[in-house]
This record gives sequence, C-alpha cells and structure tokens, in this order.
Amino acid sequence: MGKISFDFFQRIGRSMMAVVLILPLVSILMGLGGVLLNPSVHEVVPFLSGHGWQVTGELMQRAGQAVFNNLPVLFAVAIAITWTGRGMAGFSALIAFFIMHTVIGALIDITGIRLNERMLGTELGIETMQTGVFGGILIGFLTAYLYNKFHKVELPDVISLFSGERLVPIVASFGAIIAAVALFFIWPQISKGVLALGDFVAKNTNPLIVGLYGGIEKLLIPFGLHHIYNTPLLFTEIGGTYVTVDGARVVGDQNVYIAQVIDKLKNSAVSITGGQYIAGKFIPVMFGLPAAALAMYRTAKASKKKAAKSLLIAAGITALLTGITEPLEFTFLFVAPVLYGVHVVLTALAFGLVNALGYHAGFAGGSGLIDFVLFNVLPNHSNAWMVILGLGLVFSVIYYFVFKLLIVKMDLKTPGREDEDQETKLYTKEEYRSKKGLAPSAESKESEQDSRAAKILAALGGAENITKLDACISRLRVGVKETGKVDEAELKRLGASGVIKLNDGVQAVFGTKSSVIKAEIEELM
Repeated sequence: MGKISFDFFQRIGRSMMAVVLILPLVSILMGLGGVLLNPSVHEVVPFLSGHGWQVTGELMQRAGQAVFNNLPVLFAVAIAITWTGRGMAGFSALIAFFIMHTVIGALIDITGIRLNERMLGTELGIETMQTGVFGGILIGFLTAYLYNKFHKVELPDVISLFSGERLVPIVASFGAIIAAVALFFIWPQISKGVLALGDFVAKNTNPLIVGLYGGIEKLLIPFGLHHIYNTPLLFTEIGGTYVTVDGARVVGDQNVYIAQVIDKLKNSAVSITGGQYIAGKFIPVMFGLPAAALAMYRTAKASKKKAAKSLLIAAGITALLTGITEPLEFTFLFVAPVLYGVHVVLTALAFGLVNALGYHAGFAGGSGLIDFVLFNVLPNHSNAWMVILGLGLVFSVIYYFVFKLLIVKMDLKTPGREDEDQETKLYTKEEYRSKKGLAPSAESKESEQDSRAAKILAALGGAENITKLDACISRLRVGVKETGKVDEAELKRLGASGVIKLNDGVQAVFGTKSSVIKAEIEELM
C-alpha cells in the first residue's frame, strides 16, 4: 500500500470518486421515475397516470435505489480495482465482502449477542451487522493490499494452479474472515460512537457548521481530497438515518434526502429531514460560477472577446447543467488565486445561509440543473427550491460584480485578458508564459496523440519515475518517485491547465482528455 503521503490520500480520493461518478446517471433514472409517479405531473399530463407508466416509474426508481442501497459493496469493488488497476482485485473484493458479512452474521447467531437494532441490517440479503460504507471501504483496501502482496507469488508445482492472481481470492477470503472476527468485537463500540455522532450532528446542525463544511470541501477540491472529506457525511450514519415506508434503513445526508423524496410521493405525511448539509451547493454551482464566467467575458479585451466567449459559455453551461465545476474553478484558481478564495467564502456563505433559513434540498449525483429539477422542482415537496432559486439569483449578482471588480482593479489575467500574442484558453498564467508559440504540427490525430502521450510521459520524468498512474474527470493523478524530475512548465505547454506537486504526488489538469491520456501513457509504458 506504500507510505502514507499526498499520493496515498489523492488515490483514496480517486477510489471514492469511482463510485460517486455513477450517481449522476442513477439520479437521472430515479428522477425520471419520480416524474412518472408524481401526482402533480399527472394533473398536467393525465396519460402518465396510466398503469403502464406507473409500473415504469416504479421500476426506474427501484432500479436507481438499488445502487444507493448497495453502496458498501460498490465501494469495496471500486476501491480494490482503482487501487490496483486489476479486475481480479475487484472480483476478490466481492468474494471477501460476502464472506465478511456472512461470518459476522454467523457469529451473531452463534453467540446470541444482543445489539442495538440500529446496528443490525442486511447486506446483499445477508443478515449482519451494519458496517455501512466503512465496511466496504475496509474490504476494498484490505483486498488491494493483499493483491499487491500476493499476486506475483509462485507456489510449489503441486499447487502451482493457484499461483499469481488466482491466489488473491483465497488470501482475501481468509483476510475477510479475520476482518469479520475483529469487527464483531470492535464494531459495536465504533458503531455506538458513529451513531452518537450522527445523532449529535442531526440535533446540533447550525449555519456555522454547515457553512464551514461547504467552505472546507471547496478548499480540498484542488488537491482531489474532497471525496474523502464528504463521503462520511453523505453516505454514513454521521449524515443522519431514516427508515423508509418499506422498512429499509437509509443513512447519509444525500441518501436520506433521496429516500424521503421517494417516500413522500407515496405518503405526503413524510417529513424531509435529509439534505440539510448539501442544500446550499446549488447556489455557487448553478448561479455563482456561470456569473463568474460572465464577469470574465465582460472584462475580456475587445480583440479576444469572441474566443473567450465560446470557452466561458461552454464552461458556464457545464457547471449549470451538470454541476461539473472544475474547468472554471481551475482556471481562476491558477490564474488568479484570489478569485478562488472569494469563491470559497461565498460557497461557505451560501451553505450556511440556506441552513439558517431551515430549508432542505438535495441531489442524487450532481448539483446542477438536472438534479435540481428532478429532485426539488418536480417533487415540489416544499418551497425550498424557490428559495434557492431566489438566493441563487442574488448570489449570481454578487459573484458577477465582485469578480468583475477584482479582475479590473487587480488586472487579473483571466481568459480574454492575456497579452495580444497569447492564445485565449482555459489555461493558467504560468502556462502562457511558458508557451513557445509553436504552431501545431500537421500530423494525423493518432500521431498527435502518440506524440502527446510520449511528451507527457517524458515531462513526468519517464516511466521509471512513475509509481502510480490514475485519472479522474479532469485530472491526471500520478504517483512519482521524485517530483524534482517532473517538468511542470512542459506539462503546461502540453495542455495542462494546472499542475499540483506535493511530496510524491503530482496532479496535472488536462480536462476531460485526462482518462484518454492515461490510457495512451499506459500503452507506452
């Protein structure tokens, strides 16, 4: 598993992200199902109340809910695969997950131990102790560790069939048994603490705490560590618990909100208690950042407005619709950090203000317009969405004028304000200074990609300097032996809009091309 370092933590964050990335797709499935089941929609579109449409809506919601109900096993498999890059590790994690919970359930039956009902539940049909996503995360990392340690082991000829990767499911199974026994004795005490913390958070949530949560999450985004930070609140008891009308126990601020929105369609008496921490996220994402993009466009030089317009409109619409904010955030993070600082403060203010007003809202995967409509506007469970819309418009005005004032007064080199001989792109100021002004070659696209990957690999210090190679939506995440061998200026010249170097970890922001670049580099290596 390696030493604990920046690279270690950013890889944990990426492992969490592997699960989080599927949630926007699931949210659309569940949201559309909710539209079909919504009585208020039937008043406008009567034919949707027909039996066939209702069955379709119910199936869509249940299919989506299945993902949220099985997040622990998804974390186990995703972490094992992303940490090792091997499918066998994920398969072994699945086996280990089954075995761990089966052993825990057996120990509960054999010993007759009496536990708090909130500590009991089922995982994939197995009656067991509720370890939630923590159990999945434990199995994921345990399996990844065992894979790295045993996947190259050569056994004696008599049992050589089980050498190499085939040995991993076996050792992972024994590891799961040991983990199960340890959890059987340890987890009840940990669970008491987690439940107590969850109860405390639920009863003592205040605007200051919620605002700090939102601000700190935004501060961690440049380092790719925000998923480590927000996962416990979104998906565990720390973010609250709720028992659905069907008797299922749901945990986590995001999960609770989604479950309650679904239940409220079935029973109007259901109260919405989830979404108290995440409600304010819509404001900076849907309203603040598009307004910041408008401010950057309006302050661009006349000769560069056209080029800046196409870039900034695309980035602003992306944030508005999907909640993907990194193209804009990394632009002013690296070009003008003061703008990112303002963004952090305004984000914290938005989170705290919505909480102070007592409103609950949420999303299933992305904090953009799609989830805003599907899980807040159409369900119409309260007037929270109208309040957020009103506050969002106010914040858009604040973002616009504050950003415009700072850009002009401080002469910040945001897109469209570069020197005339510099190209207008969503790149950093440092990159513009390092650009050599060479025109792109007339090679084919395939040759350009091969050349690009080779150059990026060289800029990272060569294959011998790389210990781990990963990618997320917008960043190439690389573990390196020596950061001194990484040519930051060259990476920026090759298209990285930002480079973060800490200890033995490097992140290069290549946008949505990052996963393709990773695959190209892997082929070269």
